[in-house]
Amino acid sequence: MSVVDKTAVSTASNDRLPEFELECMYDDWDDPETVTVFSTADDNTLATAWLTAECGHAVSLANVR
Repeated sequence: MSVVDKTAVSTASNDRLPEFELECMYDDWDDPETVTVFSTADDNTLATAWLTAECGHAVSLANVR
C-alpha cells in the first residue's frame, strides 16, 4: 500500500485537516519586517517553539493549499 493511497484506509477522521492553536506577532505593527508564529495551546509542556520569518516570505493562510 502506498502512503498516498487513501482507498485502503480512508475514513472521515483521516480526511480532516489538523487544527492548530496558533497566533502571530510582528516586530513592528506599523511597518513589520518579521512575523513570529507560536502555539497558544495549553498542553503543559516545557518546550517553547516558534517560527520567525521575514514578512516578504510569509504567505496568507488563505493561499496555502
